[in-house]
Amino acid sequence: WPGKLAVKGVQSVADAKAFADAGVDAVVLSNHGGRQLDRAPVPFHLLPEVVKEVGADLEVIVDTGIMNGADVVASIAMGARFTLIGRAYLYGLMAGGRPGVDKAISILSEQVVRTMKLLGAHSLEELTPDHVTQLERLIPRARR
Repeated sequence: WPGKLAVKGVQSVADAKAFADAGVDAVVLSNHGGRQLDRAPVPFHLLPEVVKEVGADLEVIVDTGIMNGADVVASIAMGARFTLIGRAYLYGLMAGGRPGVDKAISILSEQVVRTMKLLGAHSLEELTPDHVTQLERLIPRARR
């Protein structure tokens, strides 16, 4: 295979390591929108540890839960290379076809710019985990 290979649906640090060892170019942290896997790990919560373990070897992408520009900024700050925006663009598509998708992307872009300004960050490269506060109430219970 001469192209790049990304694996979507990664839900653990161990799987991310295994894919890195197998030579993939990127992993997409995703629980597929949580529709069928609403008890699966939250990709944003996995992000810091996955980036710590494999971020130097491959691109880490976040899918699931990206509903606004602040989610994009937070994911980048926590080490994601970029995010997918499945639901946001689908909502735009359902509401207005292609112009609705364009509007959804415009809204997300404006939100990213506003969030960056509020953080005092001039570029994505300036973002660090210090720009993000993870809410305690969203952390899964410890396994017994």
